[in-house]
Amino acid sequence: MKPFNKILLLILSLALTFPFIAADCAKSTEPEKPVSPAPNPPSNVYVVVDAVAGGASFAIVSWDKSPQHDNADFKGYLVVTYRVNQLGDPLSTVDSVFIPKIESRKRVVQNIQRGVRYKSYVYSVNNDGKRSIPFGTVIYAGVYFGEGVIDEFKLTGPARSGYGWNASTGTGSQYSFAQSNYPNIDLHMRLDSASNVLTFYSPNVKAAFPGARVTRFAVVSKTGQSGFDLVEGLEEPTLAAVSVVKDNVYLLKTQDSIYVKVWVKNIKTTGSGADAYRTAEFEYKIQPITNLRVVKK
Repeated sequence: MKPFNKILLLILSLALTFPFIAADCAKSTEPEKPVSPAPNPPSNVYVVVDAVAGGASFAIVSWDKSPQHDNADFKGYLVVTYRVNQLGDPLSTVDSVFIPKIESRKRVVQNIQRGVRYKSYVYSVNNDGKRSIPFGTVIYAGVYFGEGVIDEFKLTGPARSGYGWNASTGTGSQYSFAQSNYPNIDLHMRLDSASNVLTFYSPNVKAAFPGARVTRFAVVSKTGQSGFDLVEGLEEPTLAAVSVVKDNVYLLKTQDSIYVKVWVKNIKTTGSGADAYRTAEFEYKIQPITNLRVVKK
């Protein structure tokens, strides 16, 4: 074979072989990285609504771990809070923050407004940035916080056995149980004549004259701080009277369909002898939105 023909044959052989070599080189020898699935959401989400006395209201959103929380590819949680309508549909975002899994599972949403409804959602997030489906709180809104006292009813003397709230300001005031004060009184306290037990009454039950307001009560299932902060499983108030017990928490619904939580912190005796009467000291949270509990499902 002539040298020229040999060279041409070599060139043709290389031209035919090169695409296969290039194709083999283009193949990666590393295994493909598996696509990570989205993590599961946290197993529960809770909210506590509170306020500073005379100051702003705030919400504390907390949650239980996602099932993947302790996995190496789990990054943390995204907490998003929306302003919502009565149905819980988002209107605008008011707070959004990522919480790494090494930090506490809690987000304080500051300065929530009274008269505005909110809902918070928590997403689990993995290292690839994939989110779980969200787990949401109940609908909530800003509240007022305050402290009050109410006396056991006495026919004579300085005892003031009525108490009432101004929903627009959150202010509570103590009154004597007299007809002139009936329009302002949401809560009345006296001894039950049959059992001799100190009792909260709807004002209209013990009023001597027409015009007293109607309040209904429910006893919260937990006591103390736990009951005061409880938002799930709150029963609708239906009772016209409840026994007054230290550390009990009560949910009240006033005649104006305003909900108030009352935590009895102390019961003390004032005066002595025939003039002695008991005084209940309490803390309260009042939700100024009509027909919305302190926190409602």
